[in-house]
Amino acid sequence: MANRLPRCESCGLTYRTEPRSGERQKYCTRPECVLRRKRRRQREWAAERCVSDPGFAAAARERCAAANRRRRAAERARAGPELSPVFLAEVVTGLLSQLADTNDPVQLRQTMAAYGDRGRRLALELRMAPNAP
Repeated sequence: MANRLPRCESCGLTYRTEPRSGERQKYCTRPECVLRRKRRRQREWAAERCVSDPGFAAAARERCAAANRRRRAAERARAGPELSPVFLAEVVTGLLSQLADTNDPVQLRQTMAAYGDRGRRLALELRMAPNAP
């Protein structure tokens, strides 16, 4: 009966063992499996070290907290400013003021009312004839 090839604990595929490692080898030599094995080994080492060395555990907690702060700051920077309803209303008002070419609040309010009426009429017409070209 032929010897069966072992299966990699990471990917589940069969592999030929390295001559020097023999029965101890649990992972194949594919780069993604090597990386998973290395990360697992490093996690296990760090977990054991955290249990045995309180100073290392405190430093690891601080290192993780600092990394989380950097990650959250980067996410906030990518997201841009918060678009609150008040901010959006101010932007729309400024845009309409620019389009109407006026700084007079009374005239701007009348212009905004006229734009609102026009929008309502168009929306009603679109609902009445949705398939029109």
